[in-house]
Amino acid sequence: MFGFWRLWLLLTILTLGWAITCFVLTRNRLYLRYIGTILRWSGGLVVVVSSFWLLFRLFS
Repeated sequence: MFGFWRLWLLLTILTLGWAITCFVLTRNRLYLRYIGTILRWSGGLVVVVSSFWLLFRLFS
C-alpha cells in the first residue's frame, strides 16, 4: 500500500510540474484548470482511501 502512495505522489508532482511549466510558458489559463482538477482528484483519493482505512482499523 505504501508503494501505491509513493507512486501516486510521484505522478501528482510530475503532472503538477508539467501543468505549471506549460502555464508559465504559454499563459494559457486551461492549465490552471488542469492544476485544480489534479488537486481535486488527489484530495478526493486521499479522503476515500483514508476513510476506508479508518473503517478497517475501527472494525478489526
